[in-house]
Amino acid sequence: MSEGTAEAGCVALLRRFVSLQAELVKAWLLFHPGGLDPWASTRVARHGEVFVRGERWHFHRHGGGVDFTGDESRRVVDVHRAAGTPELFDTWRLMLYFESLNMNTVRVGAREFPTDDERSLDQWLQELEKLGLVARDRTDAQLWRISMAN
Repeated sequence: MSEGTAEAGCVALLRRFVSLQAELVKAWLLFHPGGLDPWASTRVARHGEVFVRGERWHFHRHGGGVDFTGDESRRVVDVHRAAGTPELFDTWRLMLYFESLNMNTVRVGAREFPTDDERSLDQWLQELEKLGLVARDRTDAQLWRISMAN
C-alpha cells in the first residue's frame, strides 16, 4: 500500500468511526432528548436499545456518556467527553473501537502504531496532524477532529 493510500485509509477509518458515533448519538437523543443534560440521570434510562444502520445497538449510560455495542457486529462506540459534538473523538474511544474491530495496528507511511495503547494512538494522530488530516480541538486538547479540508 502506498503512503498516500495508507493516509487516505486512515482518514476513511476515522470518518467511519465519526459518522457511526454521530448516528448513534442522534438515535439515542431521539428517544432521550434530555440525555445530554447533566441532571438527566434520574430521567434517562441507563440501558436500552437503538437501531442504526440496520443493526440493534445496546446502550449503557455511564457518568457523562453512553457506550453502544452492536448486537451483530460487536463494534463498540463509547461516547463521553464530546457527546454533544460527536464529530470529536479521543484516543481512549478510538482504542475501544479498534479493539472491537480486532485491529492491532494503524499505519502512517511505513510506521505502525499499536491500537491498544493511548499514547501510541496519540502519536498516530500527531503524525496525521502533521499531514493536515486531523486537528486537535481548540477547547479540549484531548479531543481530535478530522480536518475540514478532508
